[in-house]
Amino acid sequence: MHLLKQSFYFIIFIFFNYSLALGQAKNDNSNLVHHLYEFSKTSSVTGREEQASTYIQSLFPNAELKKDKLGNLVLTIGSGLPRKLLTAPLDEPGYVISQIQDDGYLKINPIGYGHIGSLYHQFLQGHEVQINTEKGPIIAVSTVRSTHYEGLRAIPERVKAPFSWHEVFIDVGEANAAAVGQKNIHLLDPITLNKKPQIINGSSIAAPSMKSKAAAIALAAFAKSITEKDIDGTLVIAWATLELINGKGIETVINEFGPFDEIHRFNRFLEYEKTDHQTLLSNGKSIDNGENYLNVKPSSPFRNPTSTVDFENQNIFEVGLPSLYSDTPVELVAFSDFQNLINHWFDVIGEDKKHVDLPMAETTTSNPSYTNFDKEHELISELIGQYGVSSNEVKVRELILNKLPDWAKPTVDSQGNIRLTFGQGADHVVFVAHMDETGYVVDSIRDDGKLILDSKGGMLPWLWEAQPALIHLEESSIQGVFEPRSDYKSSSSRTLSNSFMVYAGFNSKSEALDAGIKVGVSTVTMPKEMIRLSQNRATARGFDDRVGCAALLMSLNDLDPEQVKNKITFVWSVGEETGLIGSAYAAKSLQDAKLVFPIDTYVSSDDPYTDETFANSPLGNGAVIRVLESINFISRENLKEIQKLAEKNNIKVQYGMTAGGTDGQAFLGYGIPSIPLSWPGRYSHSPVEIMDYRDMKNLVSMIKAIIQEN
Repeated sequence: MHLLKQSFYFIIFIFFNYSLALGQAKNDNSNLVHHLYEFSKTSSVTGREEQASTYIQSLFPNAELKKDKLGNLVLTIGSGLPRKLLTAPLDEPGYVISQIQDDGYLKINPIGYGHIGSLYHQFLQGHEVQINTEKGPIIAVSTVRSTHYEGLRAIPERVKAPFSWHEVFIDVGEANAAAVGQKNIHLLDPITLNKKPQIINGSSIAAPSMKSKAAAIALAAFAKSITEKDIDGTLVIAWATLELINGKGIETVINEFGPFDEIHRFNRFLEYEKTDHQTLLSNGKSIDNGENYLNVKPSSPFRNPTSTVDFENQNIFEVGLPSLYSDTPVELVAFSDFQNLINHWFDVIGEDKKHVDLPMAETTTSNPSYTNFDKEHELISELIGQYGVSSNEVKVRELILNKLPDWAKPTVDSQGNIRLTFGQGADHVVFVAHMDETGYVVDSIRDDGKLILDSKGGMLPWLWEAQPALIHLEESSIQGVFEPRSDYKSSSSRTLSNSFMVYAGFNSKSEALDAGIKVGVSTVTMPKEMIRLSQNRATARGFDDRVGCAALLMSLNDLDPEQVKNKITFVWSVGEETGLIGSAYAAKSLQDAKLVFPIDTYVSSDDPYTDETFANSPLGNGAVIRVLESINFISRENLKEIQKLAEKNNIKVQYGMTAGGTDGQAFLGYGIPSIPLSWPGRYSHSPVEIMDYRDMKNLVSMIKAIIQEN
């Protein structure tokens, strides 16, 4: 039950790829794949398992399941002896809100155990999170320091030890604690990643806590297909709560429904890294059924302090699922192993395997109601929905061309820049925003089918580690995962020492090539969408510079080009993130320009990191004049002229210094002054950039005023 407000275009994109992935599922029941996909998105932080519990209950609409006071779900079939218990956990590792600060940021604490590995908390940094309030889920972001400041810091982020949960700040898009409270966010509300499951090559699925999620669905599929006549004695099937905090869920079931002759328990801590090999995992005891079991020791013991059950003397059979990337956001389980687990439950009762289907679970959506900035949100959402890594901006360009007014006569130059010239007169003013975004390109393909990547633009690379990946082909995309480093459970470094690799389910280089992967051409990003955090703020990857592109488009609304008294050229450029490629080309033929106004993000230090010493232009206080940046310092005269124009038109503007550069640099070499105009943004070049619609509105007004004034 994934509760997000999504743009129309993003919904179509997800529906298409999700349907395609289900259709490609190899030798698998697409009904069960659907449930794996949907259930993997549920939140079930230990002690707060309600979302997952509701999903499982919906699969048993005739109220066959009983829910006890601890939240365990229990189904009893038959009577008499022998008595057997089959159980899987409902809960997952997570966090709770431990502090709501006066400035609106949240602090968190991990709850229970299961946060395994030195990089576990680092995988949360710079990503969307889901806060499960009493009134329903809310999306927020786990903040990250802006990439653009990395070269200016006394202690760069890249040299630090792995990110710790103590460093986490959660940004919910509000400026104070009172506003946070109005969203029904309270202390101790649980938090998880905002989950984005990936179906890999039609044969496996990757998501946080995927093994235990798969086990819960496997147990439900088994339970729905058996009746009392299929068993001898009593069979108790339980989805247990609280395993990761005190183990009292399963203990309560044993005390209430036992004693049991046999307990068959799914153990998420049994690990083996070869999937799709017809192997299940065991704790050393396995039922005699001819299936292939591999005996392994659990990576973490079952914790059950002060137990009233003598677990040492219980006849417990433990079963586990092989997985890749265990305990990461891309924990990967093969559909064939999932099916083997269902078959295992049938073997436990000595019953022949059956074809299994589950009823379609009811999923609900909750779209927060906002009363303003609909047009801004819709346009930027559409632009965000197009992927355009530097050198591959085609889809972004097509959308912008489609959004231009009917009177516009744009051209596309040989580099791929869009140019639109209108108005008349002696003075020529240029505005430029860039269409590209940071990401990766496939640099080479290994013999085992994994893709080695090269970066396109400046990023903090560990933010992409162990996250969902999208490989972009000409007309489609392939789902994959950014592999975690090999020592992700013990690494002592925040950043990676080797090149990134993407796993997309290919077993050889030839498979990757046959799928359409082209070395040096195919780009790789992670899934993205624009999410509205509050009335005034939103988050997405790629606001730099889709907001700039949108601002130029919106400035053309209601504009009569015949009334513009000077020559104006808009440029939507390519390749800004990789060396100002497009603007350098465009500037050669625009040397008659009097001024150039790059429209690009202003990397603001309006964030929770108080050690940043400049660029504190707060979100919501208006557009920004980038007076001083890494490669430009505008004149006092030009600054005053812009400020005077803003005051004349009642436009809110700020000014300041920041890091980074803009497309205006390409024009400076021809003696054309560059006056960068911006909106303040948080967490630059990360998956969770944040912007404020009020600032964008002022930016659009500023562009319009300049057009009419010149």
